[in-house]
Amino acid sequence: MLQAIRDRVTGIVAIFVLGLLAVPFLFFGLDSYIRAVPQDAVATVGDDEISTAEFQTSFARYRAQLRQQQGDAYDEIATNQPVFRREHLEGMIDQVLLRQHAQSLGLEVSDAALFRIIGEIEAFQVGGRFDPVQYQQLLRGTGRTPRGFERELRDDLLVSAVPSILNNSVVITETEVDRMIELQQERRALSMLELSYQPFADAVEVSATDIEQYYQENLANFMTTEQVRVQYVELDAADLTEGLTLSEEELRQRYDAARQRYLTPEARRASHILIEVGPDREHQEALALAAELRQRLLDGEDFAELAESYSDDPGSRDQGGDLGWVEPDQMVTPFEDALYSLDSAGDLSEPVETRFGLHLIRLEEIRPPQGMSFEEASGEILAEFIERESEALFIEQSDRLVDLVFADDSTLEPVAAELGLEIRTTEPFSRRGGSGIASDRRVAEAAFSDTVLIDGLVSDPIELDRNRLVVIKLDQHFPAEPRPLAEVSDQIRERIIRQRASTEARAQAERLASAIGSDGSALEAVAEQEGLEVQQPEAVGRFDFDHGADFVAALFRLPAPVDQPAVHILPKADGYAVVRLEAVIPGNPATAEEIERMIARQQILFGRADEEFASLLAYLRENTRIRVVEDRL
Repeated sequence: MLQAIRDRVTGIVAIFVLGLLAVPFLFFGLDSYIRAVPQDAVATVGDDEISTAEFQTSFARYRAQLRQQQGDAYDEIATNQPVFRREHLEGMIDQVLLRQHAQSLGLEVSDAALFRIIGEIEAFQVGGRFDPVQYQQLLRGTGRTPRGFERELRDDLLVSAVPSILNNSVVITETEVDRMIELQQERRALSMLELSYQPFADAVEVSATDIEQYYQENLANFMTTEQVRVQYVELDAADLTEGLTLSEEELRQRYDAARQRYLTPEARRASHILIEVGPDREHQEALALAAELRQRLLDGEDFAELAESYSDDPGSRDQGGDLGWVEPDQMVTPFEDALYSLDSAGDLSEPVETRFGLHLIRLEEIRPPQGMSFEEASGEILAEFIERESEALFIEQSDRLVDLVFADDSTLEPVAAELGLEIRTTEPFSRRGGSGIASDRRVAEAAFSDTVLIDGLVSDPIELDRNRLVVIKLDQHFPAEPRPLAEVSDQIRERIIRQRASTEARAQAERLASAIGSDGSALEAVAEQEGLEVQQPEAVGRFDFDHGADFVAALFRLPAPVDQPAVHILPKADGYAVVRLEAVIPGNPATAEEIERMIARQQILFGRADEEFASLLAYLRENTRIRVVEDRL
């Protein structure tokens, strides 16, 4: 085909085709044409990109938070559906739009403010003050670097600044507060007759034919859950460690070859005085203050007292400037270079300038490198050897497993026989997953895929964890099917009785409402005639749920009576009520306490700010070019 194209695109035809292709390059440039859809972007928002890696990392953190919040109720499969992934991406797009908007307004987060906020985060504190080691360790545990975390925090602070600006721009009048209190504290005076469906239930007769008909007409409500049971073979590097060991001589050779690994780095305990440079203090003024403080220290004044009086670092100021132990790569480069250039305890640096300001650094103590002995390191060396060798065996066997499945994907027998693995069988599980390996969403998805469920073939290898994978094959399929009528007949009988009794209760309520009249004047007479008791509760408020949430919601949807009471039929948890609505009593702003006015004001503020915020996002979306690559979600 390619040769045919070459044969035809010659001469004038070739010139014409090449001319057409040249147009976009002439107008837009080769680079911009190629980069129209960035290869690594899941979405573009104006000039910014959301990379696939950024999306996957953010989505993984979101799911981890859901898993922690929901516990056993967390659904691994449901939360990974395309609709959830797209919803999360839309949230990330909103964040980018807000950050762009904040930057367009000239908003920025200073280094000093960022450092102050980080220092106030309790998770990064030890003994009530910021600890650099704790900071590094916690970030490392979440797979982040300080620079990356600080960039994320700076972006988050910029984004959060936009709603704050909107909140500050909302003006709320006292008239609006009065109206809100009138609505919130509104009460409704009424009298009513309650009609439970229970008295009618005793008269309802349900035949076997009724139950059969209901069953047939509502089969979808009585279906079992579709399930499968699968066979599987599991390959785990942890099971490949038998016979892997090292002699003492081999251990010692490895220790000697990597002795530097087992040395802890030199650490230095330092104190500092931070002098910020900013709108309130010019650079020259800061330099002069630093020089003055350094001279006073050289003259013998107490470092801790000067730090408490002059340092702009809230994390160390109250501790006399003490920063604790500092190891390499924990501080910004100029600070660290100055600290490690000091020779002995008590030495004082010249003023050192960093992005946080000017520092006077005093070396308090030096802790020399400390090494692990051979006896201390041998266990670690052996563990690393076993892990590395078992991983190599795992890679070798996993490659062989793939070859065996590719050669014959109709059975697990060759895989189990050649690799010495056991064919196991799961308990039945649904599309939501089950126990054991079926708790992994990827196993559940594979089990219900066309390859396994319909074609009956062995699945592709499924990586459960690092150096741990399985392949599965259908053992038995349990399709969704109607539960036996005998199993659900009692349940159906109760449903039919309630439906018919509720219908009778509603019909009686309508007859009573008609007899009472639209103005409710005959309510007491009808009640006496029917042997019913007139209920006259105290005026009902919006948050009085003694009669049920549905009743209160329906009650406050009724229009206020104008010249005379009005009669309505409202739902109750166990039936219906014929209600005579007599009056609507608005709340009295004059008697409201200040705390109530403050709450009302906040509710109006939040409602108005939400509207403004939604409008802003809609505007930004309408005026920003946003493109999403669905296939990369």
